[in-house]
Amino acid sequence: MDNEWSHDFTLPLLNILRTTGNETAAFIKARAICTSNGLLEECVKSCNTSQEVSIILAGIKSWQDACNNLEEVRAQFPCWKENGERLSSVCRDQTLRLERDMLQFAKNQSQENIETICINFEHFSQCFIQEHGKYCGYRSEVITARMFENNREAMFKMMKIRWNTLPASC
Repeated sequence: MDNEWSHDFTLPLLNILRTTGNETAAFIKARAICTSNGLLEECVKSCNTSQEVSIILAGIKSWQDACNNLEEVRAQFPCWKENGERLSSVCRDQTLRLERDMLQFAKNQSQENIETICINFEHFSQCFIQEHGKYCGYRSEVITARMFENNREAMFKMMKIRWNTLPASC
């Protein structure tokens, strides 16, 4: 899959589905991740407050909605599996732009690069959300939108740990 990065980055459940190739195996793996996340969260919350703890908790939070609604998400697996390639290829340009921005940000962590990431993340997520709705229906569009919003919140919360103020586009 040309756009594996996009699935890994924003919708890890799609990546699990792709790598397992099996809806039941993907569900079992997702459920195990949710259980592990709960244990990790419990453990990390017992640690002293630090930037690292905040980052880990933000990452766990991005999974919580999917974990709390795993059966609802599971119902989308057949369509996501059937249309995975199509969903990725349609949003290829947005994916490549965001991937390039993230690589640039890794080299130069400037406010200007953050603004570009925020703008292109919005384009990227809108493309994926619309295409999920187009190919898999309204429920898939809503679920995908929630996943993107949760991941967006986690990503920008992590950035706010480093920078107190983010550009308005974020």
